[in-house]
Amino acid sequence: MEERYEIKNKIGQGGLGAVYRAHDIRMNREVAIKRILASSQDSYIPEEGTRQLIKEAGALASLQHPNIVTIYDVGTDEDGPFVVMELLTGDTLEGIISQGSFTWQDFRQLAMQTLEALIAAQELHLVHRDLKPSNIMLTWLPSGKFQVKIVDFGLAKLSAKPSLQTIDQSDGVFGSIYFMAPEQFERVPIDLKTDLYAIGCVFYYSLTGTYPFDGETAAEVMASHLQHHVTPLQEVRKGIPLWLCDWIMWHLNRQPTDRPESARQSLQYFVENDIAQPNPEMSIGTPAPAVEKAKRPKLVIPGSIPVPEIVSEMTPTQRVKTAAAPKPLLPPEGSKPSIHTTAQVLQSARSEEVTPLSAEESEPNPKPVEESARETKPTKDNAPVEAKTGPPPPTLARATPAAKSSAPALKRATSGAATAQAPISAPATSGDANPQASNVDLATDEKKAPSPPKEKRAISNSVKVMIAVVLGILAVFLGIFFLQKSGKNAEAKLYNEMIEQASQNGATDVSVNKRKLQILLNSSVSVASNNDRANVYIALVFAKATDDTNVDSMIAEFATTQEMNHEIRVKLLGDVLGRRKNPAVIGTLLDFAVSTKETKAAIAAVEASRNMATDAHFAAFLEILKTTKNESIRRASEGTLANIILKSTSPASLADSLANAYSNASDDTIRHSILRLVARAGGAKAIELVKTNLQSEDVKDKIAAIVALGNWADQEGYTVLLDHISKETNLQLRARAFDSALLYARQSNGNTQEIWTMLSGQAKTLKEQLDLIRGLANVSPEPWNFAMLQNFVATGDNNDVVDLAEKVIIHLKDIQKVRGSKDDE
Repeated sequence: MEERYEIKNKIGQGGLGAVYRAHDIRMNREVAIKRILASSQDSYIPEEGTRQLIKEAGALASLQHPNIVTIYDVGTDEDGPFVVMELLTGDTLEGIISQGSFTWQDFRQLAMQTLEALIAAQELHLVHRDLKPSNIMLTWLPSGKFQVKIVDFGLAKLSAKPSLQTIDQSDGVFGSIYFMAPEQFERVPIDLKTDLYAIGCVFYYSLTGTYPFDGETAAEVMASHLQHHVTPLQEVRKGIPLWLCDWIMWHLNRQPTDRPESARQSLQYFVENDIAQPNPEMSIGTPAPAVEKAKRPKLVIPGSIPVPEIVSEMTPTQRVKTAAAPKPLLPPEGSKPSIHTTAQVLQSARSEEVTPLSAEESEPNPKPVEESARETKPTKDNAPVEAKTGPPPPTLARATPAAKSSAPALKRATSGAATAQAPISAPATSGDANPQASNVDLATDEKKAPSPPKEKRAISNSVKVMIAVVLGILAVFLGIFFLQKSGKNAEAKLYNEMIEQASQNGATDVSVNKRKLQILLNSSVSVASNNDRANVYIALVFAKATDDTNVDSMIAEFATTQEMNHEIRVKLLGDVLGRRKNPAVIGTLLDFAVSTKETKAAIAAVEASRNMATDAHFAAFLEILKTTKNESIRRASEGTLANIILKSTSPASLADSLANAYSNASDDTIRHSILRLVARAGGAKAIELVKTNLQSEDVKDKIAAIVALGNWADQEGYTVLLDHISKETNLQLRARAFDSALLYARQSNGNTQEIWTMLSGQAKTLKEQLDLIRGLANVSPEPWNFAMLQNFVATGDNNDVVDLAEKVIIHLKDIQKVRGSKDDE
C-alpha cells in the first residue's frame, strides 16, 4: 500500500478495524482506508475481521450506487488486508438526530435515497445486517442538497438464501441492539426483510429522536423487540402524515412475513401515497381517549386479501426519552445558498428575522397547553399483545381536510413578531397635567416653599487654563482614536471587497497590491471563525498582484517565518501555496521542511511542492528521503519524487540516480522506498534491481519487489511479476504477488484485454478466481471480458465462482444498457 497511498490520520475505529484518511498518489485524491487492527491480543479477532473485510470488498465490488459508499481498491500488505473507499465529508445520521429530529420535507429525501440504496443492494441479495444511524451518513452537494450514503457493509453477507446470524467468540450478536430485528436475537435464518425492520427503526428514530424499542439494559431492549413493545409513531410525533406513520410501522412488524416484501415494494408504496395525498391527515402526537378514538380506514394492498383488523389493548410501554424537536437540515455554515425549495424558504424567513414555528405552532387548531400535557401523560404498561404493528400502506383515498400551507404559518409568525411592542409607561395622573404646578410632597401632601436662587460664582483664569489644557489633550486622543478607527475601517473595506471578489461564481483572480495582500495574510491568523478563515484562503489562492508584489514569495515567507497556530500554517502551505503551484517557492519550502520542528508543517511543505516540482528538484527531495528520521516526512518525500518521475521527460536518468542511491542505502526502509520509486521510472537497471530482490533470502526484500512490480512503468515489469507468480511456492508470497498483478491490471490503460488474459491464466486458487472476477466488474464492458466471464460460468467447479461470474455479467450488461440509452440521446 505504501507505494500508492499516504496515510494521514485515523478518522474512526470500531471493534474489528480502523479507518484512516489517506492520499491516493496515483489519482491525486483523498480516500479512506479501512484495515484490521493489528494490535489485538485475541488472535480470533484479527482473523474474523480479515474475513469480514475481504467479504465486504467482494460484496461491493460490483455494486456502484450514489447512495452507497464507493469501493476503489482492495489489497493486502505487510500489515494485513485493506480496502480503499471514497472519503466522505459530512455527519452521521446519529449526529444529526442528536441536534433535532427530521422535518417531513427532509425525511422524504432521507427515506427515498436510503431505499434506493437498499434496492441496489438487494438486487445482489446483499444483506447489510447492521443498519443504524451511525452507518448512514449525510454529505452535502454544492447545490445545497444533502446526499445519503450507507457505509460499513463489513457485516453484510452475499447470499441468495437465508443464512444464520454470525456471532462473535463471546456469543454476542454483532450490530446495535436498538435497530436489530427479533430474528437476529433468536439466531434464526435472516434474509432481506431483516434490513427492512432495521431501516424502519432508523426512520422511527429520525422522526422522534427516540428508539422504538428501548430499555434500561440490553436485556430489556432485547425483550422489547421480542415482545413487540413499541408506541405507535403517530402517538409520539405530531405534524406528519398518518399514512407515513402506518408505512413506517409496517416495517416494524414482529414477523418478517408481515413486513414489506422488499425495499422496492416499500419505496413503491411510499411514492404512491405521497403523490395521492398532497394534503394528508396529520398525526396529533398523543392518543385520544379510548371512548372518543375514531377508527381510521384500514390500509389494503390492491388485489390482496384484506387483513382483518386486530384490536389491541396494549398501552405504550416505551419510555419517550429525548424526542428532539424537528429541525430543518441546512448546508454547513459557509456554504452557498441552497437552490432547493425547502432551504430557500427557511433562509428567506431567517433573513426577515421571522421566528420559526415549533411543531406545536405549525399544527392547525393547536390544543391548549394544559390539555396537551394531560394527553402526553404516560399510561401504565400492560401485557404485550401479539398484534401486527402496521399493515402495508398502499395508495388510498382518505377524506381529510386540506392542511394549511406554510405561507399562513410564516405570516402568523411575522405578525406575532410585529406585535411585540416597547413597554408602555404608566398613565399620568390628573395632577401631572401641569408639571410646573405639581410641587407636592407625596408624604405630607403639603406644598413646599420654593428654594432661594443660588448665587453664581465667577470662574478664575487658572481654572479656565486647566480646562483648555484638558480639552486639548482630549482632542489629541480623540484624533488618534478616530484616525486609527478610520484606518481599520479602510482595511475592513478592502478586506470585504477581496472576499466578495473571491466568492463570486467562476472567480479566478482577486486583485491585490502589497497592502491588500498583507491584510489577507494578517486576517488568516486573526479572524476568529473557521468559515471566515476559509474565505481568506480562497482569496489568497486567487490573489493576483496589480503592482510589482511577488505574491507567492510573500505568502511563503509569511507562512514559514511568522508565529501562528500550526493548523493555520499547514493550510497556508498546503491549501494555498500547493494550489498556486509556483516552482519559485520550492526552495523556501524545502529550507523550512528540513529546519522546522513542526512535523505537520514540514509534511505540508513537502506535499505542497508535489504538483510543481520538476526534475531539477529531484535530488533535493531524494536527499530528504535518505536523511530524514521522520517516517511521515519520508513518505511525503517519496510521494513528491513519484510525481516528478510521472511527469519527467527523461525517467531513465532519474532511474540511474535512484539505483545509485539504493546501493548506498543501509536502512531497509529507505531501500524499499527507493525500490518503489525505481519501479515508476522503469528501464533496464530497474528490472535488474527488482529481479535481484526477488531472489533475496529476506522476505521483506521479496515483498518490496513484488509491490514495486505492481506499479511498474510499463508492461515489462508486469511480465516479470506473472512469471514470478507461476514459480512461487510460498502460498503467502504467491498471494501477495497475485494481488500486486491484479492492482496493475486494474490501473492499466492500454492493452487491457492482453493484461487481463495473461492474469486469468495464473488464477488457480479459489480466492484468485473470485478476485479476478471482481476486478472484471470494473472493466468497461467488451466482448472479450464477457467471453472470459462466460468461461468461468461454463468451466467453474465452484458454485461461488459461477454465481459471482453470473452476477458480474448482469452488472456489465446493465452498464451497456445505460450507455446505449445515453448514446441514443
